Amino acid sequence: MQKGEGVISVALGAAVLLAFLAVQYRWQLASLTQVASSAGEFILATTGLRGQIPEISGYEQVKTYRLGNYRAGLYRVSPASLIFAPGRFVIYDGDNKPVFKLDTLEGSKEPWTAVYDFAGRNGLPVPGSRARPNYTRSLSGTGDPNIVIGQYTGGDHCCTTVTVAELGKDSVKVVGSISGLGGLPFEGLEIRKADKNPTLELIAHRLYRTVCGTHADAADVLTVYEYTNGQYTDQTSRYVDFLQSALRQNLQKWSREKERSLQLLQTIAAGYAVLGKREESKRFFAMNLAAALPELRKRGADPNACIEDAEALLMRLPSVTP
Repeated sequence: MQKGEGVISVALGAAVLLAFLAVQYRWQLASLTQVASSAGEFILATTGLRGQIPEISGYEQVKTYRLGNYRAGLYRVSPASLIFAPGRFVIYDGDNKPVFKLDTLEGSKEPWTAVYDFAGRNGLPVPGSRARPNYTRSLSGTGDPNIVIGQYTGGDHCCTTVTVAELGKDSVKVVGSISGLGGLPFEGLEIRKADKNPTLELIAHRLYRTVCGTHADAADVLTVYEYTNGQYTDQTSRYVDFLQSALRQNLQKWSREKERSLQLLQTIAAGYAVLGKREESKRFFAMNLAAALPELRKRGADPNACIEDAEALLMRLPSVTP
């Protein structure tokens, strides 16, 4: 966590979490709604001058985006509460008509929704950089540009939902959704080539915590989303070579004593399990746990309970082989 850590820690209070659940239920954050260009969908205070993002009555503009032939605005209910407030992410066509909408939740001081900046680092602008943001890129090979939207829900180390949209000539549509990514946008996402296909894959990093340690010690488990039949879907079973390569890289790190950690140990064990080598995963974890004993003692964790919980996790992780 970096810039958003202060916001996250404030949201940890029990009363705030209860309020958050109520708001989240009402606004259905996970739902994706494409909106028609109808006057009734939004109550606009003004149609907006050409080239400017329209205003929405009862909302304040938090951020605007240039998306090629489209423009987008991120809004937050005004006045915002002390911690968070409902928001909206809206894409407009050249005539300022809304063509796409997501309901969001935004921090009262900082936005919790972001659009992936391909000119930045890991989807976020580089501090101090003068590079112009680039929010669109053709990921799927269709020729139409895509945008990647990250929606943080405000929980402790959890969670972000990623929505991939395709900006067609006359319409905008969702071509993928990935939920349950840990942290802020886009900490749990990689956009890269995972094989020789011309398209770019989305690599989701999901963290699985055990009683062995804290969130920072959780196993990092990879899921590969590939564009096929017009959608980004979980195709991890087709990427055995990629998973094996990731495991080899982690084993190389483990061979260097200074890089050994409880987080790396659990990630390697999980890597074996995902490849269908569950017994080998349990054996590797048990045989190498001694290297993590200082961390366990520091956290007051019982090594036996740690082994038991870790083995339970390794047995329930999804595998790419029968």
